[in-house]
Amino acid sequence: MLFKIRVISPSFHNINNSLDNRLQGQSLIQFPVKYAELLPDLLERNLVQTRPPPPVPKKFPARFRADLSCDFHQGALGHDVEHYYTLKNVVQDLVEDNILTFPDLNPNV
Repeated sequence: MLFKIRVISPSFHNINNSLDNRLQGQSLIQFPVKYAELLPDLLERNLVQTRPPPPVPKKFPARFRADLSCDFHQGALGHDVEHYYTLKNVVQDLVEDNILTFPDLNPNV
């Protein structure tokens, strides 16, 4: 396993501040694991909760991908967790709060 989760509280992580922080000019870190691999562990530890699928739009946006489904949105079509920025922001917040850590894959020797 490429990551370690330290459980601090039994409640899920607050995602309200995540997007606000990124909109203020902070950039996302590249993680050494796919979000699809990470999501089941985050759900199991109650650090995130899935969301209901969004309503199906009458006209699909240009970014809509009918071949992709999002486990975070309970299988909704149109995108996947690798392209869902709210989840990326939550994971980054978990790392910044030292709740989720990734070992250094290339340590300096």
